[in-house]
Formats: sequence, structure tokens, C-alpha cells
Amino acid sequence: MFKAAIRVNKLTSIAQLRGQSLHAQRHDETGKMRVREDAEPGAGLAWSKLDGNDRDYLAAFKIHKSETGAGERKGAPLALQAICVVSPEWVEKAGDLHDPDNPHNRQLFDQAKAWAESWAGAGAVFGSRLDLDEKGGAVVDLMIAPVRTSRGKPVISTNKAMGEVKALTGERNEYSALQTSWADWCRDTLDAGIVRGPRR
Repeated sequence: MFKAAIRVNKLTSIAQLRGQSLHAQRHDETGKMRVREDAEPGAGLAWSKLDGNDRDYLAAFKIHKSETGAGERKGAPLALQAICVVSPEWVEKAGDLHDPDNPHNRQLFDQAKAWAESWAGAGAVFGSRLDLDEKGGAVVDLMIAPVRTSRGKPVISTNKAMGEVKALTGERNEYSALQTSWADWCRDTLDAGIVRGPRR
């Protein structure tokens, strides 16, 4: 039996998006410290809406806003960072945990993005990354900016999208709902033996 879990952070400023980019590019101290001795910094699977630089989330966010024509609500989050996790043992069933060609790494990377867009909306993900340069693995970072209509205009609305997931799952809060939704998606698309992580 394998576990699926998720952590979600609300990004409320341009500075936070810039910080996420620096971390992804291994320019910050935390990012540098996490790299294994024998690994190439930045090794992994990565994608963003910015051609030629798949780890510049600030630039990718600006492209996302331009594509969607979405505005921002004053004081509201700009985006969500979703950290999508499965048991590393599931990846290792198909090969090395840090191999970019391991089919389970590829499946996890693709399905995490597909899951997010199933509830946040098509095109809502503007960046995704599965680091293969750390000791651990089987973790996909997603940058998500759901767009909804408010007073006839498109706006970024993380709260509305999360509320919709809550309604679909019947969970008591948005974070529990995302946990359940991710685990269900993993079970349906990756492996029937994947279950939701324990409730806290």
C-alpha cells in the first residue's frame, strides 16, 4: 500500500513568486543545501509557460495573466503552491527514484498537473517541477493560479477554486478536500494501491 499526500501554500506577493523561482533554480541557500553530493543541481522534470526557462515562475505567472486576461483581487492570493506527494516506494517499483526516464516519475509529473487542472481549470497551472537532485523524491511542486469570472471579468481566485473542491468531496475544509481529491486521482490514474495519507 502506498500513500498520497499534499501540502498547499498560498502565495500572496510577487516577492514570494520570485523566491519560489530562486529556490527552483537552486540559487537560494535552502535549495543548495538540499542537493545530493553526487547530483547535478537542478536535475529533474520541469515545465512552465515560459519557453526556454521552466523554473522562472514569476515570468511564467505574468504570461499566465496575459493569456487569461485575469486581474487580481486586492489582498487575495496570487497563486497556490501545491506540493503533491506519493510514497517513494511507488516510484521505485519502476526503477531508480532519481531517474528522469523512470516511467513512474513521468506519470507522477504528468498526472499532478492534470489533477490540478481538473479542479482549478484548464491552463491554471503555470509551472510544475519534480526535483531529482535531492535525497528524497516522488514530490511534484505545482504553481497554480485558478481564474474565475467575477462581475463579468476574469480574476485570479484561489479561494473559489478551493471551495469548489470542498463541495465536490464533501470534506469539512478546503485542505482536507485537496488531500482527498489528490489521493483519489492517484488511485484512479497511477495505482489502485495508493491511499490517502492519515488524517491529522
